[in-house]
Amino acid sequence: MIPEVNRSFFPVTCHTGLTRRELLLAGGTAMLLAEPLARAGRGAFAGASDDGAGIVQRYATPLDDPWMVAHGVRAMGRSFTLGTGRRAVDYLLESVLVDVPVNGKTFLGFPIDVEGHPNMFLKTMLEATVPVDYAFTHKGRRRTVQEVVDGARALLRPSQVASSPNDLPWSLIALTRTTPPSRRRWTNAWGESVDLDVLVESALRLLEEASLPVAEAMREGRPETQQAPVHNFTCGGGHMIYGLLAALQGGYTGTGKDRSRRMQQQVDLLVWRLSADLDLIDRFYRTRGNSVTDFWYQFDAKLKLLGHAEECLAFAELHKLARFTSAQRTQRQAATATLRRSLIDLGARNLAEAQAADRELYRQLVGDTCHARHGLTLA
Repeated sequence: MIPEVNRSFFPVTCHTGLTRRELLLAGGTAMLLAEPLARAGRGAFAGASDDGAGIVQRYATPLDDPWMVAHGVRAMGRSFTLGTGRRAVDYLLESVLVDVPVNGKTFLGFPIDVEGHPNMFLKTMLEATVPVDYAFTHKGRRRTVQEVVDGARALLRPSQVASSPNDLPWSLIALTRTTPPSRRRWTNAWGESVDLDVLVESALRLLEEASLPVAEAMREGRPETQQAPVHNFTCGGGHMIYGLLAALQGGYTGTGKDRSRRMQQQVDLLVWRLSADLDLIDRFYRTRGNSVTDFWYQFDAKLKLLGHAEECLAFAELHKLARFTSAQRTQRQAATATLRRSLIDLGARNLAEAQAADRELYRQLVGDTCHARHGLTLA
């Protein structure tokens, strides 16, 4: 069942709806998920930790759901292993990667209907410290991750992503991590010019414009009256903020210190949203009813906000990309404590209930747990 938009506080998620592959494999997926969920229902789920590790290890390994597996890598790192004993990274590179033909040439890439957003799998592996010279076998040939990076560069089309906040962030992370600013310009597979720095600037402008109502509410010291455009970005803008912080860390600082200053403003807004958005989420669901499904939607909305924010703020602090006042540190500590309590709560619950309510919602709960753990373990 695909979630109804009016039940989800964040309408665009890490993975929107069921993919064509998942629809074809729905029967097999149900069988693969049934076993861990059944064990959880019998009380065998030792997942009530405050960092979500138990949830990830139990639920992020279905063999026909590469999106879930990639999120497992996000949470646990490049050594994350499937129940078969196979490394998740090898599974993604050897079994999910495809050849993409363009203008008589073939490039390596992941199917967009599987990863959900361009270069999501690639950036996940790179951030999990999989080196670009990492070798694997694909269709009988020895290949390297660098060839996947080369494919990402060749397949990037500025005309299609420059104005799309739900397509840009993952490419920014993957490519600013592997492309120094001195090599920011190239020609793609269609003969089109690409300037990665221009895309970074486009992304920041999209974020700033979408965040204006939030900035106004913060400046006036009042609650948010309604959802802002940034709430319609993937996972409430968490991915865009993280992508831009990654670009800064990769040397894409723009002219002078202007981009760093502007990102400091976005970090300040994100810290403020830690409490303001939680309040807005509560008010949003207060009018939706008290069904089991609504409970899970509300729970995941808060988990999504806090988990993605933890990633962004931990990354910014780790790489000294932003400054935090003592009041902001106190606010962040409170949000982190709330996040940890939420993960303990989720770990003690039977996720079969969420799966029965909405399968995509169930997947979001697992994926958002993965993001939360990544943030909690970044320091």
